[in-house]
Amino acid sequence: MAGIFREWFLAPRWGLLGGRALGALLVGVIIFGLIYAYVGKIKGATPVALFKLGVFWTMATMGFEFLFGHYVMGLAWESFWADYNIFQGRSWPLVLIVTWWGPLSAWKLRDYFHERKPA
Repeated sequence: MAGIFREWFLAPRWGLLGGRALGALLVGVIIFGLIYAYVGKIKGATPVALFKLGVFWTMATMGFEFLFGHYVMGLAWESFWADYNIFQGRSWPLVLIVTWWGPLSAWKLRDYFHERKPA
């Protein structure tokens, strides 16, 4: 879905590199927003548990991307590694960083705002 939006709307206007960067930024913001909402529903979570949740989500995302892309879409393994090369303007690793650190960061952000909320 994000790839279609990037290719049809962002890349024609911002170019391939700009479209990828904006697409990754949008996906990262959406993912963090969803994580922020989800973390608000978790009661009694510890920082370690939230870190592990982020690791799990990141590994599940990468596993799905690699396995589905290779075995269902028939893409070569090399094409996946190209998406992780930030030196060629690929910003997908930033989305994975948001996914990895999102639960802990969102929890801390929620805690920050909750602690300072007027009574």
